Amino acid sequence: MPASPAHGEEQCRVLKSKVIYFNKMTKNKTEKKNFLSLIFIALLIALAVAVWKWNEPKVSSPSQSDFQEESVEEIGLAFSHPKDLIYRKEIADNEGQVRTAGFFLSKGPENNPEYQMYGLYEQYKDATQTDLNRLKTEMEPSSIKEATISGYAGIEGLILGPKTRYVIIILKGNKLFSVSTMPPTQENKETTDSIIQTFRFN
Repeated sequence: MPASPAHGEEQCRVLKSKVIYFNKMTKNKTEKKNFLSLIFIALLIALAVAVWKWNEPKVSSPSQSDFQEESVEEIGLAFSHPKDLIYRKEIADNEGQVRTAGFFLSKGPENNPEYQMYGLYEQYKDATQTDLNRLKTEMEPSSIKEATISGYAGIEGLILGPKTRYVIIILKGNKLFSVSTMPPTQENKETTDSIIQTFRFN
């Protein structure tokens, strides 16, 4: 007995429903697979970044054991410096009275050091803010800035010439105290700045 048209339509609807269900399930599986793939890729990237960070060279800040303590008793100054720098002090006096107190920190050949810091305290003459301002004329105008050393105010800037250097000059009471850096590279200036941060006057 031949199937009725209604029965045939019913079979078509069922078949169509199965096809739609199959397509939906296939789509869901594909989306789920893609989602899992994205998670897997993200995990791989995170793992790679973690490994790179672990193997990245560590830049450690200097510890106290890397520094040497020094003092310039003649002017009541104490400070610390990296141990790879050579320290020496020069005191000029007149019949026992200190005229100037100077000290050097250097690294490299004496006739051509890769780093040199020179501190000079001028005990023999009084100075005022006018003297400090006058020293600005020796500096490259665009480099002049305000500066402090151990709480004493002054100026800093680049002095060009046969001995080009970066210098910080402060007025400590009524005496001039300067710290010069040669050659005036950014790296050398940063070394000097780190040393100046340890300066302590008593």
